[in-house]
Amino acid sequence: MNAVPGVPEEPQEPEARDTPGTGFEVSDALRPAFARVVERAGSGLEALILSGSHATGEAAWTQLDGRTVSLSDVDLYAVMRTEAAAGSARAERAPVANARERLAWGLLAPVEVAFVTFAGLARMPARPGTVELARSGRVVAGDASALARLPRWQPSAIDAEERLLLLENRAFELLWADAAWAGNAAPRLRARHAVLKTALELASARTLTHGELPLGAEARVARATQLGGPAGVPSWLAGAWEGLAPVWQEALAWRRGGARLVSDDVQSAAWRAVARAWCVAWWAEGLPGAADPWERARALAARGSLARRLRRSLRSLPAGPHTLERLRRAPAGTPEHRIHGSASVLMLAAAQGAGAPRLPAGALHALRALGVTRADTFTAAARETLVAWDRQLHAGERTAELA
Repeated sequence: MNAVPGVPEEPQEPEARDTPGTGFEVSDALRPAFARVVERAGSGLEALILSGSHATGEAAWTQLDGRTVSLSDVDLYAVMRTEAAAGSARAERAPVANARERLAWGLLAPVEVAFVTFAGLARMPARPGTVELARSGRVVAGDASALARLPRWQPSAIDAEERLLLLENRAFELLWADAAWAGNAAPRLRARHAVLKTALELASARTLTHGELPLGAEARVARATQLGGPAGVPSWLAGAWEGLAPVWQEALAWRRGGARLVSDDVQSAAWRAVARAWCVAWWAEGLPGAADPWERARALAARGSLARRLRRSLRSLPAGPHTLERLRRAPAGTPEHRIHGSASVLMLAAAQGAGAPRLPAGALHALRALGVTRADTFTAAARETLVAWDRQLHAGERTAELA
């Protein structure tokens, strides 16, 4: 019988690695999260690998009620010995830790775990996350040689579909931030972090269009600044990309230790600037020739063959009274793409006009066609779309914490 790996005092690192930081120490706030994942994985765990900003040393930390807490997600890959063990661990959909437990540890953001195998990782396409895993992952439990067995994904291999998925997922970060700002200090800090994190991800997205992903946030912002904004965006987004420049500088200062609460007006201005820049990046990745934003969003939601859309619609939920409805919606996209398309419509609506976001007639028509929300106000439609995404990917953890 295989023993359950323990959490070592210090993470195991390869002899040579790519990282923007210098050295690495495991924060005490992270150790309970590692131990919890090791416990859930059981004897099937081969290695637990920390990735993302906590692995690179770029995680954001701040003070809350006299304590140091992290605002960055904890991204973990639990490499299991067999596909059966990985599947069994994935079947447990409850979060690794609830919000109260994480706060006690010093973690405001979720602990996200992918239960995988080495064979499964080898089948994964190149993505920003897998590139970062290969570059800067840290073994925090189990087999220290695991990093040497990872595929060496390259930024140049990240295709248009993965770049689009990166942008679509960032739309949910912005929708979540808009909703979370209504809370107290902790959710407001996280909402501010989400906006600034998305701004930095837009720099990454810009470099990826050139097959590049420089090491670290500062290098990505510098390269994105050098590249300038994408070409071919509509006139109503004129100047939107350039509006990112001050937000990028605030985001870099935030990562360097400048995390702090800001006024409603400052947050609103940053959110709008990032939302408009998001639309620029999304437009550049979208279908050429589609000038109407709402038709463009619907067309991107319907990408992929009809057969694939039908299969995904049937597979998304057990058979039941909603099966026919799912099949009826299949021409509009897979369930995942319809949710993503709804978020895109909401971002496009937010980028138009000044003041509080509204849903023009074209946006409402697109949302009805996508079938994720029937709400007729931006706030309600954003909440319903966010809940649909959260239930699909995060077992409802993100929206459960909203006020």
